[in-house]
Amino acid sequence: MPLIPRGSAAFLLLAAMAALLGGAVGLLALTATSGDEGTRPAATGLVAPRGLHPLPDGGLLIAEGGGRILRLDPDGVLQTVAEQLPTATSTLYGGMYTIGPSGVAFAGGAYYFVVGEFRDKGFREAYRYEPGGRPVRLTGQDPLGLEPPNFLTNPYDLAVDPDGSLLVSDSGINAVLRVNTAGEVSKYVDIAPLTGVASTDLDSVPTGLTRGPDGALYVGILSGHPYPEGAARIYRLEDRNGDGDAMDEGETTVYADGFTAVTDVTFDADGSLLVTEMSNDLATLDDQGYARSTEYPGRLVRWRGEGQEVEVVADGLFSPTALAVSADGDVFVSEEFAGRVIRIGKGSPAPFGFLYPLIGALAALLAVVAARWASRRSWR
Repeated sequence: MPLIPRGSAAFLLLAAMAALLGGAVGLLALTATSGDEGTRPAATGLVAPRGLHPLPDGGLLIAEGGGRILRLDPDGVLQTVAEQLPTATSTLYGGMYTIGPSGVAFAGGAYYFVVGEFRDKGFREAYRYEPGGRPVRLTGQDPLGLEPPNFLTNPYDLAVDPDGSLLVSDSGINAVLRVNTAGEVSKYVDIAPLTGVASTDLDSVPTGLTRGPDGALYVGILSGHPYPEGAARIYRLEDRNGDGDAMDEGETTVYADGFTAVTDVTFDADGSLLVTEMSNDLATLDDQGYARSTEYPGRLVRWRGEGQEVEVVADGLFSPTALAVSADGDVFVSEEFAGRVIRIGKGSPAPFGFLYPLIGALAALLAVVAARWASRRSWR
């Protein structure tokens, strides 16, 4: 004779299944709070979006190579901040390359942006813009570099210092430059060539700039042609002695390396470094045209510190050129040749997920009680 009657055994089986199901759902609910929820468009139909800057109120500035500075409101509404800015098209890179504003920032009630690459009036310059006015060239230099000489050759990104001066990454001369409030340009640091990663030394091409949680300046390095895998790096710059540059011993150090074709850097709320990598084969795109960017995509990665594995946050990105982290922790990435900005948000907990482990525990307890009750009945 079985120790447990058939009806009790069935009840016990159902209770055990309920316990397992409750526990499994509870575990899924808890793990659902971590990780990213994927990508979704935040702004589309743009012309070469190349620079991003988060605003304190949750908005986002977008520097559009097509000649505009845009603001993306937290509710998704896109507004024009400034337009009719210097822009030009080029037959370089497959004939789909637009030259215009790239880096953008906001500080002290004013907007700042840089325009690089093209040798014509209005290009190779840093600007300040206040709503209701007109963009003001900060250096006032001859754009052709004649008199006085123009030290800005190909500005890519910028950061605003507390004193109002700008720090500008210049990918034309592989340096970070300082533009003070009087419009005077000086070297902040020269970025030394990369050695030991190819048959010849490679240019260290500076791209994205950001202020770190420690107040130091961080700059991403694209690396020079042929952009070998793992050759790009991130430098940490700090003017320790207050002389206006980071060229003294110990002021410029390698913060992280092992990246490929870095275009921008920033930090998330946890203090981890976020990096955009333009492409997994930038040399081929340079040769065959950026119209093929979908075939050689880039990615967004997270680096948590020395000795930690690089975490891929989003892969298969279409020419990612800039990133920014909003006040609520969402990550925005501009895909230049796709003409859009995407949002990569954090996952949210399952509804009432905290109840599921409790349900599982109660079901397990019920199963134990049922087993004891059934066992006692079988011996009567």
